[in-house]
Amino acid sequence: MLFSIVVAGLFGAFVGSFLNVCVHRLPRNESVVTPASRCYACGAAVRWHDNLPILGWLILKGRCRFCGSPFSIRYLLIEALVGLFSAAAVWAVQSGALPPAPWLTAAGLAPWMAQVVAGTGLLLLVWFLVVATLIDLDHYIIPDELTKSFQLIAPFAAMLLDANRLFAWDSDGWMVSRSVFGELRVDGLGYLAKVGGMAGAACALLLLSLPAARYIYSTYCPESERWRSEDHLGFRWGVLWFVLVTVVQIGVLALLCWRAGRDHLVAAEAAVSLGQALMGSLVGWGSLYLVGLIGTITFRRNAMGFGDVKFLAPIGAWLGPIGVVFAFFGAAVAGSLIGIPMLFLGGKRVIPFGPYLAVGTILALAVGPAACRALLAPLMH
Repeated sequence: MLFSIVVAGLFGAFVGSFLNVCVHRLPRNESVVTPASRCYACGAAVRWHDNLPILGWLILKGRCRFCGSPFSIRYLLIEALVGLFSAAAVWAVQSGALPPAPWLTAAGLAPWMAQVVAGTGLLLLVWFLVVATLIDLDHYIIPDELTKSFQLIAPFAAMLLDANRLFAWDSDGWMVSRSVFGELRVDGLGYLAKVGGMAGAACALLLLSLPAARYIYSTYCPESERWRSEDHLGFRWGVLWFVLVTVVQIGVLALLCWRAGRDHLVAAEAAVSLGQALMGSLVGWGSLYLVGLIGTITFRRNAMGFGDVKFLAPIGAWLGPIGVVFAFFGAAVAGSLIGIPMLFLGGKRVIPFGPYLAVGTILALAVGPAACRALLAPLMH
């Protein structure tokens, strides 16, 4: 285990170097691939050996080799932190705290290979949280290029991990049950009808809510915060994109459920993992969206950034429909513990909600399943 954790930390440091590029370039609509890393003072390309994570910054003493201009220490810190977070993610998978999805081992993968696959799914979440958090802290935005791509891939990455099935609500019984004789019964069509029906209804309600959202954000916000025509257009396209990717995910779920209906237990397990991810994504979107609408009416100001809504949707895929609620409340608690003291101390720095959602996500993964079992499980039996 120690060897794989060390390798994950080293690999994570290299990824952290690339994430530094993403954090700088994505908000500026620049390519994260070309041109190669360069000094922003003199324009000189950074040599490959100077671009080694952590070591390159230390060897150069945080300065450009050619012009001597200082490089921000944040480059060093992000590389180190991403390496640390990556190592922690691999430890969580290998220790069993966040185990691989059952369908991986049911499909015949060796335990170590299932852990590698599950670890990849968890690392994608960690890296997504890092990039989104840093961009939001710097620019008060979370770019669509980031959130929309993850809205598409998150349910498929999340189904590699068992995190969204660790909470108290268990939908396995919708798919697999036992007869009085102890025989397993697989109801793929029934599972698709339940999950696909709820997802389809949620998408329909979301589309029907567009006129109401237009009215609320044009009427209840103060003049400086009211949405303009381009804001409404961007919001509409964001909703349509989310509905479209949800339809694609339902299509994949339908294929798995069809296969599960032919007594294929691997497909049944995979369908349950994807179904949990799909429902978590919908709850992630819908919860913040509803809070924004109600909060805007109540407080007569824009109560929730739409970027936060698009951010929580893919997070919900990893956490499931209950876990994402834990993340939201964890974010609210973190925001109160940090924001209220800052307010009383006279701090002028406003921290956007995205970083708090990232903190809430980590808390949900770390303590959410145990807390959920303690609080909710007795009510569900």
